[in-house]
Amino acid sequence: MSKIHPTAIIEKDAEIGNNVEIGPYCVIGPQVTLGDDCVVHSHVVIEGHTTIGKQNVFFQFSTIGSEPQDLKYKQEDSLLIIGEQNIFREGVSVHRGTAVGRGETVIGNHNLFMGYVHVAHDCQIGNYNILPNYTGLSGHVILDDYVTLGGQNGVTQFVRIGSYSYFGAGTMVDKHIAPYTTGYGNRVQIKGVNIVGLKRQGYSRDAINNIMDVHRVFFRSEMNEKDALRTIEEQYGHLDEIRLFIDFARSVEGGVKK
Repeated sequence: MSKIHPTAIIEKDAEIGNNVEIGPYCVIGPQVTLGDDCVVHSHVVIEGHTTIGKQNVFFQFSTIGSEPQDLKYKQEDSLLIIGEQNIFREGVSVHRGTAVGRGETVIGNHNLFMGYVHVAHDCQIGNYNILPNYTGLSGHVILDDYVTLGGQNGVTQFVRIGSYSYFGAGTMVDKHIAPYTTGYGNRVQIKGVNIVGLKRQGYSRDAINNIMDVHRVFFRSEMNEKDALRTIEEQYGHLDEIRLFIDFARSVEGGVKK
């Protein structure tokens, strides 16, 4: 049985799942689908054509599914799709997509969005990512899986960040970031491999050593990106963890070795 506070405003066409909690002074729009077992704390606004899966938690003053902050947006129907078991802390804002972009903003499962994080239009966020306080993603950003950003990070438009990456606080990410990478700086500088994060995710010592070898070939050698990738594929292309790196580097426009 759902528990809905009497001061909450829920439009009649909204679809509310089972065992949902909606706190005081929340507003749920007519095109919203809210999955089972979600918890919506007080003063939360969920609007637009927004579909939310099971067991998500929204803390006070978060704003979900608002119009994109894009001057090209002309009230086109666009989407926000959220998976399961995500946490949206205080003041988080997530905007739906645009017609000139993908038409949708997509968030996967098990992500943590800390206080006042902003996710702009047409972003694609995978699974098990952590976005700390005051971090902002510009439009069209892609986060793969198990990415940990630092507090007050900013990510510019059309950037993709590979899985298992980690950044220090106050970093501006203005280029594509390959998987397994650590970096920091006013304009991000690649510093090494996210060894701590890989250990936490159960990577073996051999796998981490292979990733470190590939990182040295790709970022520290004198080879250009094309030659470095060819060398890496010849020596390590049979390994799953290195195939992730190779496929990422070949998929992003403009490359990652800058």
